[in-house]
Amino acid sequence: MYETEKTNSFSCASCGGRMIFSPEDQQLKCPYCGALKPFHVARETPNEYDIHFAPLEEDAAWGDATRVVRCDACGAELVLTGETSVKECPFCGSPRVQDGPGKAGIAPESLIAFQLTPKQAKARFRSWLRGRLFAPSAFRKKAAQGHIMGVYLSHWNYIDHAVSAYHGKEGRRYDVQLPVTVTDRDGKQRQETQPQKRTRWEPVTGTVTADFDDLMLDGSERLSEKLLSGVLPYHLSRLVRYSPEYIAGFGCEKPEVNVHEGWTKAQNMVDRRMAVLAREDILQRADEAQVLRLETEHTGARYQLLLLPMYMTAYTHRKRVYHVLVNGENGKVSGEAPVSVWRVLTAVLLTLAFLAGLYWLLVRYTGTNYMMVLFGGAMRGRAG
Repeated sequence: MYETEKTNSFSCASCGGRMIFSPEDQQLKCPYCGALKPFHVARETPNEYDIHFAPLEEDAAWGDATRVVRCDACGAELVLTGETSVKECPFCGSPRVQDGPGKAGIAPESLIAFQLTPKQAKARFRSWLRGRLFAPSAFRKKAAQGHIMGVYLSHWNYIDHAVSAYHGKEGRRYDVQLPVTVTDRDGKQRQETQPQKRTRWEPVTGTVTADFDDLMLDGSERLSEKLLSGVLPYHLSRLVRYSPEYIAGFGCEKPEVNVHEGWTKAQNMVDRRMAVLAREDILQRADEAQVLRLETEHTGARYQLLLLPMYMTAYTHRKRVYHVLVNGENGKVSGEAPVSVWRVLTAVLLTLAFLAGLYWLLVRYTGTNYMMVLFGGAMRGRAG
């Protein structure tokens, strides 16, 4: 849970308190007196930066005083502005969060602002929690009393023009007549010929090109792909130019993967897609295709750092951390919860007791002979 203190930065004209971004109003709002303050929303196309000139460390373009806090339990780092503080780590739930020596790093270029309020996010979370019928009672109680925190998750987005020279094989199918022995209805064997498929392979080379503007990678690997995919999609049409007002009162995940490490992963994504294009290129003139070698040249590679809104909470149960995510834009929920063996066993026993009671009522009011005929007929029907 984030807290703010009074400061002159983004200060309220009415009471002097520090204003924070309000998802409901899409403006700055004072948490003390409720005063609103609009700010300029820049919707022009975000800048793209040459990958070869990307800095490795500090970029002081955040537009507000920043500091980095680090969780001593899991190592996650958050960038906070102003006097925003955090009581517990949104990635593991540990209270062992303190100011660290790290720098904020490259400033984001664009973001999708929070659309859901914390109150709305909590309602979505509690609705999800009510559906976890087999979760242990202790977990459900702890989760219901816990906090959900708004965090902007970092994502690298890469833009690339790729040219791939490929070496491979193209295969053309043809039929051959081969002798086979067949047995007729009278049990007599005879020889005849039947066609069988063969493939003639020949070496092939070629070039394919493609433009990519959607090479998006998570800035860290603390959350599973399955968990994150459960809250997609984000509507990238809502991206706006970064402004420090949007993150006032929220935390920003500091990328564990720097821009150059992310670019290495993005190139692997490009290679996989280019291999598919090369195979499709061969299949335009052949029946089968093999791509044996691919040499890709990346020209004009550029990058952006994006921030995507997420409400998060994490709980530890029997030494395992469970995460619940609420998409801060569309409200979708994706989460993990432990399963109580006793709750599952109780549900099975109750189901069996219900079926036994139903059977007793049928026997009581319809007669045993009728039930034996009914079930006997069903068994004979299956056997038939």
